[in-house]
Amino acid sequence: MRFGTLLGIVVVGVVAAGFARERFADKAADKPAAIPPAAAGKPQSAPRPIKQNVVAYQTGDAAMNAAKQKAKSTLPRFRELVARRTPGTYTVKFPLTQNGATEHIWLQLTGDRGVEFVGLIANDPVNGAKYRKGQPMTVPASVVEDWMVKNGSEIYGGYTARVAIADMPKDQQTKYRAMFRD
Repeated sequence: MRFGTLLGIVVVGVVAAGFARERFADKAADKPAAIPPAAAGKPQSAPRPIKQNVVAYQTGDAAMNAAKQKAKSTLPRFRELVARRTPGTYTVKFPLTQNGATEHIWLQLTGDRGVEFVGLIANDPVNGAKYRKGQPMTVPASVVEDWMVKNGSEIYGGYTARVAIADMPKDQQTKYRAMFRD
């Protein structure tokens, strides 16, 4: 099976105050994350944890692809929440490729130019050292795969995170599922 998609299950981490500017100390870190084998008793297509808050999904994962489609179709709702100044942190998820591997990562918005979003990378990328959390970036709206508005205990959007919750420990699943709103 081909695992070409890394998705950060960052629900709470998106709102971290102040962004750490971590640098990798050696070039050995400047390579794609290794995807481990499937857990014992799991099918080869099963999601695979890479590190805390990062899980690899098969590129053709039906549930994840459906979540991306729902997010894309509801992007006008996101823009409506932003325009109404709904309290919270505004983020969009987009594909980020480096070292020949693509991960899907959150961008904390500082602006919306209509055809593109402007913001700061909200997660630590796992596929190399070219990009880092807190780095400014502009992302075309056409490549956005998910959106989220997080305000304390409420989360609007976050459709890919809703799918990924199933791969979290049971106590965390219950906590996060209660946070989602439409």
